[in-house]
Amino acid sequence: MPLVDPLTLLEREDKWYLGSGGMLIYAPPFPQHLRTPGFWDECHFGDLSVPRLLCVSVAVELDGALIELEPHMSHWRWFPDHVEARHYLVRRDGVGYKQQVGQRLWLNETRRVGLDGTLCCDVAVEPQQGTPRCIVHVVAWTVRQRGSGERADAHRDFAWDGTALSYTQAVASRAHARGAAPLELHVAMTADHAPTSVEVTPSHSAHLGPRLAFTPLWDSLKRGRLSGEVRGENVLGSVVYAGMHWRCEMTPRGKTQPKPFTLKLAVTVRDPKSGSRPVPGAGVHQDAPTPDPQKAWREFLSLVPHFECDDEMLTRYYWYRWYGLRLNAVPPGGNYTAPAVTEGIAYFRGVITYSLMCHLRECKWLADPSLAQGCLRNHIAHQTRAGHFPGHIYVGHVNDDGFYHTDVGGAVDELLLAHPDDSFRREIHAPLKRLLAYYTRERDTEGLDLFDLRDQFETGQEFTSRYFHADKRADLYGWEHKLKLKGVDVTSYVYMLARYLQHSARALGDTRAVREYAELAERIKAAVREIMWDAERGFFFDYSVQSKRRSPYWSAVGFYPALSDLATPAQAAALGRHLLPGGRFATPWPTPTVPPDDLHFAADPRWRGERANCPWNGRVWPMVNSHIADVLGTLAGLDPAIYRPALATYLRRFIEMMHFEQHGAAGRPKDFSRPNCFEHYSPLDGSACEYRGIDDYMHSWVADLILKYVAGVRLYGEPDGRAVLRVDPLPFGLQRLLLANCTVHGHRLDVCLGVNRRGQSAEGYRVFLDGRLVFRAKQPAAWEASL
Repeated sequence: MPLVDPLTLLEREDKWYLGSGGMLIYAPPFPQHLRTPGFWDECHFGDLSVPRLLCVSVAVELDGALIELEPHMSHWRWFPDHVEARHYLVRRDGVGYKQQVGQRLWLNETRRVGLDGTLCCDVAVEPQQGTPRCIVHVVAWTVRQRGSGERADAHRDFAWDGTALSYTQAVASRAHARGAAPLELHVAMTADHAPTSVEVTPSHSAHLGPRLAFTPLWDSLKRGRLSGEVRGENVLGSVVYAGMHWRCEMTPRGKTQPKPFTLKLAVTVRDPKSGSRPVPGAGVHQDAPTPDPQKAWREFLSLVPHFECDDEMLTRYYWYRWYGLRLNAVPPGGNYTAPAVTEGIAYFRGVITYSLMCHLRECKWLADPSLAQGCLRNHIAHQTRAGHFPGHIYVGHVNDDGFYHTDVGGAVDELLLAHPDDSFRREIHAPLKRLLAYYTRERDTEGLDLFDLRDQFETGQEFTSRYFHADKRADLYGWEHKLKLKGVDVTSYVYMLARYLQHSARALGDTRAVREYAELAERIKAAVREIMWDAERGFFFDYSVQSKRRSPYWSAVGFYPALSDLATPAQAAALGRHLLPGGRFATPWPTPTVPPDDLHFAADPRWRGERANCPWNGRVWPMVNSHIADVLGTLAGLDPAIYRPALATYLRRFIEMMHFEQHGAAGRPKDFSRPNCFEHYSPLDGSACEYRGIDDYMHSWVADLILKYVAGVRLYGEPDGRAVLRVDPLPFGLQRLLLANCTVHGHRLDVCLGVNRRGQSAEGYRVFLDGRLVFRAKQPAAWEASL
C-alpha cells in the first residue's frame, strides 16, 4: 500500500474549519456565509470572535450600468490546509435573480489561514464560453461596527500607506465574562496586485450583510472607482466601511485574462507600547513574508508518527485527530508563554487544566516535545499563590478563580518516558510540588488522604447525580465551592501526582522526598481501597465526610482507580465486569457517564427535563471513553483472554461513534469519510450534540490510544528508573499495518505487518529500532526491551 498523504486523505465537502497552529483560525460554529467569497463569518483570535473581516464582491459594467453579481457556489473541497471553492456569478436585479445571457463568469477562490495569523484568499475571475469583452470590478472589503456600549475607539487608526489598508480593532471577550479589558488587534489587508482604488468611509448604522450594493463603497464605484479617501472617524454613526478595488478587463475565453491575485489579511496583537507593532509570537508584521500554510502543515506532520493500516476508519481517524490538534494549537503570545493546545474552537479556544492531561498524552508522540512541554509550561506560568493551576488561560485573560482537576502526574510521567529531559524535569518539579501541597493542605483538611471536590464544575462534569450525595441543591451552584465531597477521580489524580513526584525525586537524587511521596501514595491507596471501595457493589464511590457514607450514585469515574495500582487486581476484575456485555454500564454506544438505572439518566442531552449544553447524566463523553480505554488496557494485562479482544472492540466502537454516518443509510455500508469529535454523544444511537456546533473538541485522547493499542507501542517506567518498551498490538484483525518514524525515549521505532517500511507488500511482522531489525514473526506478537 502506498503511504497515505494526510492532507489529501482527509479531503471532504462538508467541512470548513481552517487553521495552521496560529492564534487566528476560521472555524465559526454555525456559519451563515460559507458561500460568500472571503471570510465573512467570524474568525477567532484566541477565543475572541472577530466577524466580517473580508468579503470579495464582483460587479460588471453592463449597458452603461454597474451590476453586482451574486456568487452561487458550485464546488467546495476542504483539506486541512485550505478550501477550494468555485462560484458561478449571476446577475442580481431589482425584480429577482436571472442569468444574463452572454455575461457568464466564474469566480475561483482558495481560502487558507497562515501560521502567522494571516487570512489568505486567492481570487481569480474566469470567463465561460461565449463571454464577450467586458469590464469587471473586484472589491475586497470589510465593515467594522462599534457595538452597543463599546468605546468610540473600538475601531480606529484606519490608514492606507500605498500597500496595506489597516486599522485597529478592540475586541472584548463576551463568553463567561472572560476579562474586562478588550484586546487591541491590528488588522492589515494587502494584495500581490496593486489595487486600482481604495476607500475608507464612516456610516450611520446599516445592514451588515455581504452585499456591496448596500454599502457607501458602491456609491463611489458607480463612478468607476472608489473615492481614494480614508476617513475612519464616525461623527454620529457606529460603522466604518473599508475596501480595495481592482478594475479588470475581461476578454473572450481563450484570450489573455487578468492574472489571479492573492488577498492577505493579517491579524496581530497591537502592542500599546509601540503603536501598531505586534506582540512577538502573536503573529508577524504585514511586511514579513507569509509562510505557506501547506508547507507549515507538512512540517508539523513530519513530526507525527506515520500510521496506516488496512482498516480505513482507524487510519483516517488517526490523521483526523492530528488535524484537530494542529487546528486548535496556539503559538506563544498574549498570555501564552509557550505553544499549547486549546480545548476547542470558538469560546472553547482557551488552555484549560482539565484538557491538559489529554494534550500531554497526545503530543508526547511528536518527535519534538516542545508542544507537549508548552502545554504544561503555560499552566506553570500562571500558577496561583495557593498552588493550583488556573482553570482557563485565554490570550487576553486568565481565570484563576476556579480550576479543574486533571491527571497531570500520570500524563507528565508518560511525556518524560517518551522524551527524557532532565532539565525539563527540574523545571517542573517545584511547581508540581506546590500543586500537590495545595491538595494536601486545602482539599483534605480531615487528613483522610482522600481529596475534595467543591463544586460540580471543577471536575468538568457538571449536571450529574453524584453531587447530590453532598448537597441536593448541587446543580444550582456555579463556581462557588459550596460542596464538599471526596471524589474518586480527584483522589485518583492526586495519587498519580504523588507517584510522579516520587519518581521525579528519585531521578533528582532527593532520597528524603522519595520516601515522603511514597508514604503519601501508600496512604492514599489504602484509603481508596478501604473507604471508597464497596465490595458488595464491586465499585468505587465518592465519599461524604459529613454523612460518613459512600455515595449511592454510580458514576463512570468509579473506574478510574484501575488506571493505576490504586485498585487491587481483584477490584479491577470486579470493575471490568461492569463494562462487559450485560454489565451495569453496557449501552449500545459506550460508555455512559452514569448507568441507565440512575434516576437522572438521560440518553438525550437533558437535565431535569431541560435541553442542556454539557450534561453528564448519561451521555457518552470522549473524555470518559479515553479513561475507560486505558482502564481496559490495565485489565488486558490482568486477564488477556477476555480484555484484549474487549479493548479492541471498545476502541473500534468508540472511534466508530465519532462519525456522521456511523450507522449507514438504509441498504448502504457505513461511511467513515466524515469523522468528527463533539463534546458528547447518545449512548443509544451514537448521535453527536451537533446542536452545540463544537466539532474538533480536543477534550480526550484518541491518537494516543491508536498508537498504544492498535500499533501496540507502550512504554513503562521501572522502579530503578529504566524505561521498558513493549510492542504488542491488540487483536484488531489487521492484515496490514505500518508505523514509521515513531520517536520513543530517544529512539526511532518502526513496526510493519504485511508491508515493508516503504509501504510495499511484504510478508510477516517486523519491529525495527533505530533502523535495525530487532524482532520478526509471521503474526504480531509481543516484543519487549529496556531502553
